[in-house]
Formats: sequence, structure tokens, C-alpha cells
Amino acid sequence: MYIYFIRSSGHAMVGIIFFSMVAYLIMNEIKGNSLKWAMGIGFVCLVLLIGVSRIVMKVHFPTDILAGFALGAAYSLILFKLYKFLGSRCFDFQGALF
Repeated sequence: MYIYFIRSSGHAMVGIIFFSMVAYLIMNEIKGNSLKWAMGIGFVCLVLLIGVSRIVMKVHFPTDILAGFALGAAYSLILFKLYKFLGSRCFDFQGALF
């Protein structure tokens, strides 16, 4: 009997964390909705390409990629909340500390 333990993909997790944070920070500064949509779609495509590349290279199973995406999304949501909570206290309007 073969037992498989899921090893969540670190590349997929870090990809979704990085690109979601970059998109969040940039989209807060952009005024036009069409540019926001284009950037969001572009970042989603990049994240999906990271996941697909891990499967194509036979480094991970699709469940590993989904686990990495889920962990990355959860971590990103925590970072968004933390940024909203601490943003006005630790960052001035230009993003510099104190």
C-alpha cells in the first residue's frame, strides 16, 4: 500500500504571497479600474504559471500546488490585515518607516 503525504509547494506559496502583496500595494495607488483589472489578471497568470511549471517538471503533484496556494492565500490575508492595522502607525504617506 502506497501512502502519500502532501508536501506543499513552497514556490507556489511564496509566489502567491509575493504577487498578491505587490498587486495589493500597487493597486492602492492606481486610479483606473481597467489598469487594475489588467494588473490583477497578469499577476494571477504569473502565479498559475508557477504552479503549472511545478507540475510539468514533475516536482509536485497538483494537490501539493493547491496546498501551497491555500497556505499562501491564508498568509497573504494575514499580511493584508496586519498592513491595514499597522500601516497608519508605522508608515508615513510615502511608505517609509517612522
